[in-house]
Amino acid sequence: MSGKVKILSLLALMLMALAMPSCMHRPLEDPYSAHYIRIYIDEHIKNVTYGFYDDTRDKPVHIRPTVLRVVLADPISGRIMSERYLQSTGEDEKGYYIDGYIAANPGNYNLMVYSFGAEKTKLRNEQNYITMQAYTNPVSENFYQYFPLTQSKTDSKSIRQCPEHLYLATCEPIKINEKLYVDTLYNAEGKHFTAKTIALSYYLQVKIKGFEYVSTAVSLMSGMAGSKTMHNRAMNEADPVSIFFNLKYTEVENSRDGNTKTAVLYTTFNTFGKLPKENNIYTLNFEFTRSDGSTQIESIDITSMFDEPLVKYEQWILLEKEIEITPTESTGGLTPGVDGWGDVWSDIEL
Repeated sequence: MSGKVKILSLLALMLMALAMPSCMHRPLEDPYSAHYIRIYIDEHIKNVTYGFYDDTRDKPVHIRPTVLRVVLADPISGRIMSERYLQSTGEDEKGYYIDGYIAANPGNYNLMVYSFGAEKTKLRNEQNYITMQAYTNPVSENFYQYFPLTQSKTDSKSIRQCPEHLYLATCEPIKINEKLYVDTLYNAEGKHFTAKTIALSYYLQVKIKGFEYVSTAVSLMSGMAGSKTMHNRAMNEADPVSIFFNLKYTEVENSRDGNTKTAVLYTTFNTFGKLPKENNIYTLNFEFTRSDGSTQIESIDITSMFDEPLVKYEQWILLEKEIEITPTESTGGLTPGVDGWGDVWSDIEL
């Protein structure tokens, strides 16, 4: 009996040893084709997480991505050969990251990783590495019911929503060798990947006199790129648009004449980039709906401002001109304490 007990004990120990590796965190794929990848998210974004013009004012909401799509593509055709959505998050001394595994056979690929799930920044041609583009949709048709003057001056199909920040990392090419273990994919410098946003954020500020006569307003910025090719971050110059954004209302100040008050309107807006200046005039269009239902439109050419250090390096557009609203018989518009008066123009996508 003692001999049988010893044999049974040895068998039990062997089974326990075999069972232990199954409790370890390992990819489901065959280790011959599984590859670990880690992507750090560069959250250092001017006018979003740092570099604010005025720290006392409302800052844009910054949402960390929680899902990344990683693709491996054929370097010649651009066809996606393998893909995976990564959702495992972590943080260390280098920052916030998302990691996981992707399966692929040995060979040469182009690699792309980008954040997934942005509400306004859309993607097209997602099954081809070379032609994949980020873009935003046109504004809602309801927009034009309230701002007819803007529609008459601008091609309605070219008025787009502001893009959201989308994080992107690429590696061309990346070589996967044959191996007998789960390896790690690195960039050309032999480090983990870092994804950076493809959008720029500008701070904009304008002052208006007669703010008490205004009930709502909208602003458009012309000369912007409506889309961007993902793999090389190139603006699509054949897609010029005007981007739409809301403005926020803040404190009342003395105007330059010293006899009236001005309201400061401001925002931080995002763009895929401004198109080459030699082919564009950059115009800010403001259309105000006055408290009696009439409208007033103001256009300001800011082309020369993009050569100024504040705009070029800080991405601050501080308009010197004070816009004066024509008085009406009724008041009660942008009174102190009223905020969010442009929020109704955001699309709801189901």
